[in-house]
Amino acid sequence: MNSSGYGYHSSDSLFSNSTGTRTSIDSNENFLSVNCDPTLINSCISFGNGTLEESRLEMLQQIANRVQRDILGCEDKLILARNALQSDSKRLESGLQFQNEAEIAGYILECENLLHQHVIDAQILIDGKYYQADQLVQRVAKLRDDLLALRTECSSIFSKGHTLTTEQTKLMISGITQSLNSGFAPNLNPDLNSGMTQSLTPTLTSSSLTSGLSSGLTSRLTPAITPAYTPGFPPRVIQTYVTGVDTNALQTLKLMQIQKPLMKSAFVDQNLTEEEVNMKFVQDLLNWVDEMQVQLDRTEWGSDLPSVESHLENHKNVHRAIEDFESSLKEAKISEIQMTAPLKLSYAEKLHKLESQYAKLLNTSRNQERHLDTLHNFVSRATGELIWLNEKEEEEVAYDWSERNSNISRKKEYHADLMRELDQKEEVIKSVQEIAEQLLLENHPARLTIEAYRAAMQTQWSWILQLCHCVEQHLRENAAYFEFFNDAKEAMDYLKNLKDAIQRKYSCDRSSSLHKLEDLVQESMEEKEQLLQYKSTVAGLVGKAKAIIQLKPRNPDSPLKTSIPIKAICDYRQIEITIYKDDECILASNSHRAKWKVISPSGNEAMVPSVCFTVPPPNKEAIDTANRIEQHFQNVLALWHESHINMKSVVSWHYLTNEIETVRAGNVASIKTMLPGEHQQVLSNLQSRFDDFLEDSQDSKIFSGSDIAHLEREVNVCKQYYQELLKSAEREEQEESIYNLYISEVRNIRLRLENCEDCLIRQIRTPLERDDLHESVFRITEQEKLKKELDRLKDDLGMITDKCEEFFSQAAGSPSVPTLRSELNVIIQNMNQVYSMSSIYIEKLKTVNLVLKNTQGAEALVKLYETKLCEEEAVTADKNNIENLIGTLKQWRSEVDEKREVFHALEDELQKAKAISDQMFKMHKERDLDFDWHKEKADQLSERWQNVHSQIENRLRDLEGISKSLKYYKDTYHTLDTWIQKVEDTQRKIQENQPENSKALAKQLNQQKMLVSEIEMKQNKIDECQKYSEQYSASVKDYELQTMTYRAMVDSQQKSPVKRRRMQSSSDFIIQEFMDLRTRYTALVTLMTQYIKFAGDSLKRLEEEEVGHRKTETILLGAIKQLLNLDHNFSWKY
Repeated sequence: MNSSGYGYHSSDSLFSNSTGTRTSIDSNENFLSVNCDPTLINSCISFGNGTLEESRLEMLQQIANRVQRDILGCEDKLILARNALQSDSKRLESGLQFQNEAEIAGYILECENLLHQHVIDAQILIDGKYYQADQLVQRVAKLRDDLLALRTECSSIFSKGHTLTTEQTKLMISGITQSLNSGFAPNLNPDLNSGMTQSLTPTLTSSSLTSGLSSGLTSRLTPAITPAYTPGFPPRVIQTYVTGVDTNALQTLKLMQIQKPLMKSAFVDQNLTEEEVNMKFVQDLLNWVDEMQVQLDRTEWGSDLPSVESHLENHKNVHRAIEDFESSLKEAKISEIQMTAPLKLSYAEKLHKLESQYAKLLNTSRNQERHLDTLHNFVSRATGELIWLNEKEEEEVAYDWSERNSNISRKKEYHADLMRELDQKEEVIKSVQEIAEQLLLENHPARLTIEAYRAAMQTQWSWILQLCHCVEQHLRENAAYFEFFNDAKEAMDYLKNLKDAIQRKYSCDRSSSLHKLEDLVQESMEEKEQLLQYKSTVAGLVGKAKAIIQLKPRNPDSPLKTSIPIKAICDYRQIEITIYKDDECILASNSHRAKWKVISPSGNEAMVPSVCFTVPPPNKEAIDTANRIEQHFQNVLALWHESHINMKSVVSWHYLTNEIETVRAGNVASIKTMLPGEHQQVLSNLQSRFDDFLEDSQDSKIFSGSDIAHLEREVNVCKQYYQELLKSAEREEQEESIYNLYISEVRNIRLRLENCEDCLIRQIRTPLERDDLHESVFRITEQEKLKKELDRLKDDLGMITDKCEEFFSQAAGSPSVPTLRSELNVIIQNMNQVYSMSSIYIEKLKTVNLVLKNTQGAEALVKLYETKLCEEEAVTADKNNIENLIGTLKQWRSEVDEKREVFHALEDELQKAKAISDQMFKMHKERDLDFDWHKEKADQLSERWQNVHSQIENRLRDLEGISKSLKYYKDTYHTLDTWIQKVEDTQRKIQENQPENSKALAKQLNQQKMLVSEIEMKQNKIDECQKYSEQYSASVKDYELQTMTYRAMVDSQQKSPVKRRRMQSSSDFIIQEFMDLRTRYTALVTLMTQYIKFAGDSLKRLEEEEVGHRKTETILLGAIKQLLNLDHNFSWKY
């Protein structure tokens, strides 16, 4: 078999790139060259020579021993790794950090490297037909399964404790891609025993080993051996997710190589017979199918979109070649006819095997094409979402958060739009994740690629959410930053403008107008209030400055001179560094805007996205700005104070000069017009103005020391001049002083007298409270106080009169004497008149007090008997009660007659009051406003007292008539009541004794008729009783009406009438009692009449019927019972 298409028997052909399509062997050749010497390789492939049989067996035994030894070592390492993983799992449940990640990763990496060598050694043992090859392959397969299970468990546990960043996700996919692409697919010799391949269990095919072990470390550790991601990669790099391997090279190295089977004509040789050609042809077809099956089993699925697309396209070509193989199979079937014994049986076996192997190959190809289609659909969608998330991440990571970018509002709008997009994108990503879950549930062969993309999407999604949280905090902090500096700029501008305004507005000198300066001083005080209020704004800026973050370190144009502390605002994990939220880190370098060189609290250093950190306060620039504003505020306040002092000093200077000019303009005449004390006030004002000027000009920039000394000399000269004026005026005023003294005292007494007179007249003209004894006593007390005041005033008037008489005798020729004498006479006359009026008024008040006391006593007496008469109970139908009422009224009549002296005393006091009232009107023309009311009040009381007496007499007369009517009624009523009761009892007894025959019934009927006659004779007595009841009722109603009328009159006179309960009238009771009697009488008459009629009818029927007729007796008895029931009902009803 020296065909040029298959050079498998030669050791050189293993390393040559012959006409076949075995280009993918290069990577395996390199791997084999490291682990096996050329002799071993040659021996493994060309093992037909007998001279090397012993060496070959020894070599296979050595390989088997090494595999067994390494398997034991791997199992020990897996046990150690699993124990460490269990420890980290418990730490995760307790909320602690992992400790054994690196150690576990090292164990897994060592086991994977050894497993790679185990696969190669197992292949060599199978090729060499080692007797224990199958057992070793099973152990390698078990070791592979244990390693995969441990790696899956590691990925599950460590993914719970880590949140990968987008960069780590990309690096993870990169690591998976590299590992998948770096796997080996050794090309086995197709001429070797096909059973060797089949001895490999389905779990240990070349493809499955490659896909299971190629990923190397877990995705979490991949970034440690992958170049770090830097934002801003071109789209091609993002598309391939930093695979680090060129896509074209991958296609060259990994795609299946297609070599069509040779035509039958290629095997025609003159040295071979037709049957040998057919055997060689069918063997070549069988080898081709086996080779394609091996390649399909070893095929890869791709780790990213370009590789998946390449594998899909390549497999379509492979599938077409497999389908085209059917023509060669048909040709082989036709050649079977040409075969003869003994090769025909062997040919048939090979042809049957070819058909079964081809069917298996075709089915495998179709399944692989379907898996590639579903994988391509998932990877294309996942790639699109990852690209979108990556673009959003790049935008957020690359955003400039330094002080150069102040457009926060636009960023807020963009962030709001991004959050809305994320809400919409969440459903899309969820649908892609569901596709991945479905593929995994269906045990898709490309499980590692699907899991990698699913983990990448989940990690990238979590990372973008963390970035959004960071952006929100940056938005808040940057907004506060720019707001503070805007407020600081406004405050500085405001203070500068205010300073210029103060300098321009409040500048002044001695020529400035006084009124203008006074207005400016007032305005300056108002402006000071505003300035002091603005102090809170300045203090607020100073307070805010302490909380402002630093943004300049985010600008790479401002390199750091030394490292500064920063604070993490989200979790960030890489192999070389782990940072948790709120960790205090160190910023070592800010040369890149998007990435900072950061030192973690544990001392690890790495490049981390700057968006994950904030540079905490204090911000030196903000604090310095706030301090400058505060200092500027103090300067403005000092400038205001200086301007205010200058203005006040000029105002005081104006006041002082005006005062000096006023003093200099004075003369004796003007001094004499001043009131007492004003002279000293002038000097006091002058000194006060000078003292104010000294105080206000103390810090003034307008007045110097010489100016102040000059003004002091002028003030002293003015004082001396004014003292001389006072002495001149004193000599002229001394002559008038006595006159002024006396006239002032007289006028003072006149004022006091006028006050007393006004008070007296006001009291006289103010009526007293009509019925208030306390007011009367109080008014007497007040008037006695006024009388004492008049007595003192009269004594003072006598003393001043003596002094004036002495002054009249000494200064008879003075022109002021007539004026003083005239005023003195007038006040003496007024004093006599007021004193007389006061005496009469006091007497009047005392008399009115006595009248009021007597009036109140009489009114209390009247109210007492009025109340008694109003509180009388209703008349009852009881003779004893009526007699008691009559006795009580007679007693009240005797008491009323005895109390008439009270009203006589009241009349006497009224006569005295009238005499005093007439005297007041006659002498002082003042009318007494109280007497008429008291007179009217006394007349009303007399009238009410007379009504009391009349009411008692009338009630006595009425009660005597009521007593007689009640006696007549009671006598008649009791007689009739007794008779009716007797008749009712008799009738009841008659009805109880039923007659036994017609004779008894006839006798009973005669008795009833006699009783009816007697009842009719009692009708006159009933009418007589009715007449007496009506008389009584009318008398009682008249009496009650009279009582109610009097009670209403009393209630109208008294201010607080007493509520009384309504009593049932006895007239109604008597009328009802008689009506009940009459009803009983009428019922008795009706019953007797009906009974007689019924008994007559019954007697008539009895006489007509047979005495012994039982039916008639029954009817009669029933009738009698019915009659008895009727009588009982009437009795109960009435």
